[in-house]
Amino acid sequence: MSRTVYSRSLLFILAAALSLPLEAKLLKPSMNGEEKEILIVNSKRRLYYPIGGEGLQYIVEGPTRLEFISRYPVIKKKKQSHPYHFTIVLDGEDTVMVNHRYKVQKSIRSVQHPKHRYTYSGNYFINLGQGTHNIELLHGDGLKYPVLLRVLAKEFESLGKHKEILMPMVFQRTVKLVSNKKEVDYYECTHELPLQVEADGKKTLRIMNRLEFSGAMGQEESYRLRVRKGEKIVGTYYFNTERSSESRILGKADRVPGRWRSCEITVPQGKHTYSMEVADRGKTVLTRFILY
Repeated sequence: MSRTVYSRSLLFILAAALSLPLEAKLLKPSMNGEEKEILIVNSKRRLYYPIGGEGLQYIVEGPTRLEFISRYPVIKKKKQSHPYHFTIVLDGEDTVMVNHRYKVQKSIRSVQHPKHRYTYSGNYFINLGQGTHNIELLHGDGLKYPVLLRVLAKEFESLGKHKEILMPMVFQRTVKLVSNKKEVDYYECTHELPLQVEADGKKTLRIMNRLEFSGAMGQEESYRLRVRKGEKIVGTYYFNTERSSESRILGKADRVPGRWRSCEITVPQGKHTYSMEVADRGKTVLTRFILY
């Protein structure tokens, strides 16, 4: 089994028309889901499953987008951030190592363990293609307590016509990409040079993105895009892509764009600023932002 953050064929965004996730559905583990913990979050009961020594297993029908919402239990009232991690194994072949670090969210309470405290939620996203998929979640090495997790699945539907293209507040340069004989503006995003956009809700922000392939890269590559709102990480999005044979970057004959990928963020009522960065050093991702 591969233990690296890479996938040959499993993970990809649907190559259909623009799409957005429908209402999320909480998934129940197909194996080892007998133990449960109910947390009170914003006066609502939320069901979590501890990742024990035998892990958790899910059988999921694609295409769908999975959201892994995790929290770590804290027994003592410590103010510092608490690191935790777990592993996602996809179809017994590809492995994703998920690492989070969050402070305690004082408003969270447990029905079963009222004296315990819990961190802010870590959100990790993976898109699955057509077919039946086996998702295995493994306990992190060296952790004193099991990570609590809930997995949500979202299907897709058409975007519609009402959408607005957003321009980053500060950006280094505009990159023109030619696809299907049309020029489209993208913006370079790296680990060192993140991008910021301002969005008015209540709407959905879609981040269209393409990895920029250099000559040293292979035919397929994986990458991660991290989205923040202030100091809080909204989510870390994992993608796998391949070189596009239909698109090219103007003025960069030595660079090839990857096939397009996307992720969506729910923008609440009011005006909000989001920051996007590439979690992998040394990689450049071309991005554009659509609000609808």
